[in-house]
Amino acid sequence: MANPTPDQLQQAHKQMREALQKGGLRRDLQGRRSADSKQRGQADKEFNFDEFGRKIPKPTFLRPENIEKGENYDVERVLYTTLGQQKGDVPRKITREDIMAFKDNIDLLREQYSTGITIQNIINLSHADDIDRANEQIHLVVPLSRKDSLVHLMTSAGPHSKVTNDHIEIEFSSFSALISSTGQNAVNQVKRWLAGGKIKFECDCERHTFWYRYMATIGGYGLGRKENGYPKLRNPLLSGVACKHVLKTVYWIQSPSGIEYLKKEVQKDRTRQLSVRKKQTDRQILAELDQQVSAANKETDGKIQPNIRKAEQEMIRRAAKVAKKHFAKQQKMERQPQDALDRNKYAEWRNSGIVTDEVFQELMRRFK
Repeated sequence: MANPTPDQLQQAHKQMREALQKGGLRRDLQGRRSADSKQRGQADKEFNFDEFGRKIPKPTFLRPENIEKGENYDVERVLYTTLGQQKGDVPRKITREDIMAFKDNIDLLREQYSTGITIQNIINLSHADDIDRANEQIHLVVPLSRKDSLVHLMTSAGPHSKVTNDHIEIEFSSFSALISSTGQNAVNQVKRWLAGGKIKFECDCERHTFWYRYMATIGGYGLGRKENGYPKLRNPLLSGVACKHVLKTVYWIQSPSGIEYLKKEVQKDRTRQLSVRKKQTDRQILAELDQQVSAANKETDGKIQPNIRKAEQEMIRRAAKVAKKHFAKQQKMERQPQDALDRNKYAEWRNSGIVTDEVFQELMRRFK
């Protein structure tokens, strides 16, 4: 895995510095979110026409109500998926079996993240490709401002990005508790409570929007706009967790620079007015960028390391859950003919007086 070249670092530094000089970074984030919401709303309003020429909603999104139907799903809806397809294959039409698989994936995801997500969870369960992109393409991360537990950060963009930077927001679940802690050593608990605690996050990139936003909504660790349209084409297995920008950001949060920043922010709120947005000065931001460029040039900034063992354990867990459910259903179907014979036999015993009604009811309990 190659380290960034000096030219790549300087280009990233230049882009970040120009964005800072241009100003309005908070407005830029809000503008991107507004455009995303508008685009999503427009997609919901797209129409097709039926055989009588009447406008009907274009069947683009797979909603929770569709997935909840399970085996009763209307297969006449023209929706497509890449589930089970190889990379590059043409998407195929969704079947009832796909709907059942989607439902299983949602249940597994909701079960896994029912109590939130930690930075280590994000790194452990992210795609290796996303981790590689974070290491190789995203070189700089800087905090811009904070209001209470919500931190607004900016990263440099990837080599083929449509934009020159990306905005990330991280909310620390334990921030308020740490601020109000009466312990004398509270500030020094940042690494355990914040960098090691539960978070929610949001990124304005397309990878997060189209691959991971639905997962963040279901898992309860998403910020911003919620998404209830299942990613049937881009991520039908609901695998991975975060884009390269989020990965680089959470890695920075766990770094000495990130921990030091959080300590200072905690100290501010323990001694000053709460619920006020606290912005980094241009000098502070540029100093952080210079420090990261220097560390990268000296190859002391490290890399995000994927936890292959944890990822394999999660895949095994999911496979075992699905297999158990599948075989239970299969066994039930195999028992059905024998169950019918036993029901008839018990009914004959009761009708002929071999067993009393009370015994008959007890025998029939196994079929409930």
